[in-house]
Amino acid sequence: MNEPVAQPSLATPRFLDSGDPEAQRREIRDILASANPFRLNWEAPWLDKVFQAYCQPHRYFHTLQHLLDVCRRIRRLGLPRRNAGELLLAALFHDVFWLPQGTRNEAASVEVFDFLRPSMGRELPQEAVQAVHQIILSSKGQKPVSDCARRFHECDCHVLLHGSPVDLLAYEFQIFREFQSLNMAEYRKGRGGFFERFSRRFPECRPNMRFLIEYLERRRPRVGIYAGSFNPFHIGHLSILQKAELMFDKVIVAVGVNPEKNPGRRGAAGQEEAMGVREKLPFHEVVFFDNLMVDLLDQESQFCDVTLVRGLRNGYDLDYEMSQQCFMQAMRPQTHSVYIPCDKSLEHISSSALRGLQLFDCRGREEMYFPHLYDYYGKSVQELFG
Repeated sequence: MNEPVAQPSLATPRFLDSGDPEAQRREIRDILASANPFRLNWEAPWLDKVFQAYCQPHRYFHTLQHLLDVCRRIRRLGLPRRNAGELLLAALFHDVFWLPQGTRNEAASVEVFDFLRPSMGRELPQEAVQAVHQIILSSKGQKPVSDCARRFHECDCHVLLHGSPVDLLAYEFQIFREFQSLNMAEYRKGRGGFFERFSRRFPECRPNMRFLIEYLERRRPRVGIYAGSFNPFHIGHLSILQKAELMFDKVIVAVGVNPEKNPGRRGAAGQEEAMGVREKLPFHEVVFFDNLMVDLLDQESQFCDVTLVRGLRNGYDLDYEMSQQCFMQAMRPQTHSVYIPCDKSLEHISSSALRGLQLFDCRGREEMYFPHLYDYYGKSVQELFG
């Protein structure tokens, strides 16, 4: 698994400190070494692969910082070395496989643990293996099946059980970014249901859950609608998207049909293009539209404040956008837009030029113009950690 490159779009809110990843890795290693009853090799490459997984660019809450927080809390429990060692191993692997859309994250995390066990330098006792399996699997639905699993759950869900209002808001912001592929109606319904279930299971945190439910119902996030034909979606588009993500709580990528560029391409053909963009951006909400832009803005503004985002390559693009803005504001006076210039180094890239390249045998050289930020999505455990 290649080392991910830090992306500017993944900045956490300004009131949060995401920390120094290298310092976080060192401290996690130190905590693991302080309770190492199984004498595992924490300097071996397998641990770097685990750390790399926690740095995947779709993560905002399930990160190295969260892993470090859980490890710190386990250390403070003052448990016997054997129990602490099992809990720390469970912490290390409990979110190693994490996809917001996934339904088997816990089972896949156990699979990663088993796949990497032969690389750890020592064979783990079978009782320890079973304990780690049990703790990780029971974290699904927060159903602790043992005293160790209960202790782990309290460390893992500390912010929900004991967090201050500021902690809870920071947590919810990060979760919102992780689940941004959902539309607002789906997100509100899903999160509201989670808060209700968590409140019933753990009555002691009902005040925190009421606070989050009220926040969810009142909040209107700032959402950018990044619209274009994106046929195909390339690294210039990705650059604009990443800049927009620094301005908004969420950016929806809206794939539309430009009748001037694509006469007759509507309906199923346009949906197919949207699917192509979705493959490049599996962790973003990607929508297709073939109606007026103002209608799309109205549709998406039910639960949030929306702003149209457009990318500019040159002055000709700006002239065109200014005339379009006049039409939109006449039809929908509350329309707001931001225009983001592309980097000078990407100014020459256009979808039409790339479509022309695809007519030739470029021997793979055209791939440099297409995003590969989320290429790990859909890969097996063996491909990711082998």
